[in-house]
Amino acid sequence: MSTRSIVLQGVPNCRDMGGLVTESGKSIRPNMLIRSAHLVNATPQDTDELTREHRLSMVIDLRTDFGITREPDVRIPGVTYVHAPIFDDSVLGITHDNDKDADLQGYKSALNVPPMEDLYRMMVLQEDCRENLGHIMRTIMEHDYETGSVLWHCSEGKDRCGLVSALVLAALRVNAHTIMEDYLLTNLVNKAKAQKYYEEVLAETGSEVIASTIEQAFLAKESYLVAAFGAILESYGPIETYMEQGLGVSLNTIESFRIHVL
Repeated sequence: MSTRSIVLQGVPNCRDMGGLVTESGKSIRPNMLIRSAHLVNATPQDTDELTREHRLSMVIDLRTDFGITREPDVRIPGVTYVHAPIFDDSVLGITHDNDKDADLQGYKSALNVPPMEDLYRMMVLQEDCRENLGHIMRTIMEHDYETGSVLWHCSEGKDRCGLVSALVLAALRVNAHTIMEDYLLTNLVNKAKAQKYYEEVLAETGSEVIASTIEQAFLAKESYLVAAFGAILESYGPIETYMEQGLGVSLNTIESFRIHVL
């Protein structure tokens, strides 16, 4: 696991972006930008570590209304909570927000969604998703980092969280290879879970195709992020142009963000 990992008892897939290096050789400061899976099962020890050791002052929950109603985050005293979904509740099969470990029917919803590459393209290009992403980016970039760090998460810390993280890193001018490496680190955490669901679904259905499809729904793939950035490049060009014209994030906001976290 990456040395940037924050090992918590009830919050998987948590890591600090601190230490990642930009193309100009600057490093992201530690305890500024944190990504994770949901905080539903965060223990008192977890929340204490996040606030005391990692300066947590804001949580951005990227899940749908359904997701946060069914499994609300543990609220942490003194930490600002922002609900900022990328999707609405119509895409529950994509998000895992309706999944329970014992409910294989929830996992099977992954069989009914279009290819993940198409969904990533939709996240960065569809108008309502762009509006939501713009709000998320401005919330992250305009945060007062003197007060502490920002943590954003979805359910697994894979797709919505992964895309937001990649866009943040791109705005900070971290190179594409490093962005992809960070994105794929999720698989080190989710590999065992994906294998567990594969075996469960295979035992229930006897179908290798169904079991493999469910397994892949819990893993990050390079082609997903390539599809998103390819769509951005084709439609907008450089990431700064996408931020400004596609997401409504000013270049001054981006530059100020860079100053505060690098």
